[in-house]
Amino acid sequence: MLKQVQVVALVLVALAVSVTPVLAATSYPLKPGDDVIQDALDYLASQQAGDGSIGSYSDSAWACIAIAAAGEDPDDWDAGGPSLVDYLAAGHPDVTGEFNMGTYLARMVLAAVAAGEDPGAFGSWSGSNAGVSITNGDYLGALWSLFDGDQFLQDLTGDPDSAETLNDDFWGLRAVIAAGAASSSSEVRAVASFIASFQESDGGWTWGTPAHSWYSPDSSDPDNTAAAIVALGLAGQASSQAVQDGLEFLHDNQDGSGGFVSLWTGVNVESTAWAVDAIGMSRQNPAGMQWSPDGDSPIEYLLGVQQANGSFEDSARATADAICALLGRHYRPAPVSVGGEAFPPDKSSVLAVPLAACAGGALLAAFILRRKTAV
Repeated sequence: MLKQVQVVALVLVALAVSVTPVLAATSYPLKPGDDVIQDALDYLASQQAGDGSIGSYSDSAWACIAIAAAGEDPDDWDAGGPSLVDYLAAGHPDVTGEFNMGTYLARMVLAAVAAGEDPGAFGSWSGSNAGVSITNGDYLGALWSLFDGDQFLQDLTGDPDSAETLNDDFWGLRAVIAAGAASSSSEVRAVASFIASFQESDGGWTWGTPAHSWYSPDSSDPDNTAAAIVALGLAGQASSQAVQDGLEFLHDNQDGSGGFVSLWTGVNVESTAWAVDAIGMSRQNPAGMQWSPDGDSPIEYLLGVQQANGSFEDSARATADAICALLGRHYRPAPVSVGGEAFPPDKSSVLAVPLAACAGGALLAAFILRRKTAV
């Protein structure tokens, strides 16, 4: 009888070991120590210049967020000179090149929070553009100066279109929540309501309202839809009908590869990474069957397109977005954890393989025991 039990145990152990690679391939979120993340970080490190920058000024901010999301201190990142945080805190080399001041300031607030710095005193840089002034590194104060009681304006030029952009609201809302604004505050509720009110009939969002002079009908896209969903989720509306309709829009724009389709570039890493953020924020598993239309999930798409040098699309920005997405970070308000929390794996997909293996193991074990008994 002892030998029979040993045979059964060995069979079950062998089956359990055999499914481990499958689980590893479909698990989400990844951990900072996983090779995929470490290789991506190595690529970002290889792109750092002597002045501390990683790509452009905006790319450097996104890299800062990704590095912190991976549990590292961006202030320790340097190439023998100023750190990445030093570079960002020194100020924009040419702020006049920023088209949308709302998204620029939101990015700076998110980067400051990620670095564990005060977004109201991130360095001592002062400057202005499009009627908006930043004084002594007060990016948070400058962002709030764009709030008109309902939403964040694009700038303070007085141009009517400034009130008709939406992407500054998506990112502005994320930023002020990251900086400590309560989801129950009147300001957060107002911006969330403004965002929801301009959801398109197809369930998606685009970058502006119908009143914008550049608006085009039927221009919803996964990028802005995902950004809107994350903003609403951070504002406490992850279960709202607006978010559910937005997720349906994402479903409709998912490619058979598991990736997501941009209006301009087709299936790509950044659109997919943002969609993963939105799916995770909505407490769904982007590695699950629900998001695998032809058998491949967005997680598998991202893992499949990482290049030998560790990058995604040979781009610092795309690589930073992929790191945050794969780690399940959604820009939540906490230094070195900007963005998210893990959640239990999708039961229908991740548990399906081991359950089937156990069932098969039980049948095989029963067969072996029956043969032993018969002998």
